Amino acid sequence: MIAKIRIRFHKLGDIRFISHHDLMKVFERAIRRANIPIAMSKGFNPHPKLSIPIALSVGIAGKDEVLELELPESMPPEILAERLGRQLPKGIHILSGEAMPCSPRSSVCDVLYEVVFKDPGLPTTERISEFLQQSSIIVNRTKDGYSKPFDIRPSIQEITVTPNGLILSIKMESEGMARPEEVIHSLCGNEKKGLFEITRIKVNLSSSA
Repeated sequence: MIAKIRIRFHKLGDIRFISHHDLMKVFERAIRRANIPIAMSKGFNPHPKLSIPIALSVGIAGKDEVLELELPESMPPEILAERLGRQLPKGIHILSGEAMPCSPRSSVCDVLYEVVFKDPGLPTTERISEFLQQSSIIVNRTKDGYSKPFDIRPSIQEITVTPNGLILSIKMESEGMARPEEVIHSLCGNEKKGLFEITRIKVNLSSSA
């Protein structure tokens, strides 16, 4: 009987600079070394059934990330988490493991980002209020050499000022999701480019309790 486990982990330090693809390979190797049975997809090129519902951009740390995997047989999630954690590199640490219903892959509701500025001059609450009163905030996204406009405003839920930065609450929309760096550049201007660090601090899923 297929069992589904949700792992929460953090990804901090220098390992934040590896790509999503490389992170998945890290988990695949760790699962093999930990001798954890993993369900495989069917077809000519089977691959392990594990997924991260929302990728982290290169350079962004994550304090509460999600990995979901399917097993061909039941295993206590705390044992899986302990065995897997022993095989992971520095900077990736297992926070928890829980058994999940064997439902379709979880979808993302919203995420929280912490933005810490390296220099003084935080945006004021007045500036943030003006920013959020806009009905549309257009950014240009480039893919395969083509630039396409994207409205980030619908997915920005809340911006909160902290002593040294901001907390961004961003939700998933049918058209996609705003990226935290797009929000900061639109709010502060490009003069702040590179003068802040971003950490994703929470991923909320549609199937979360």
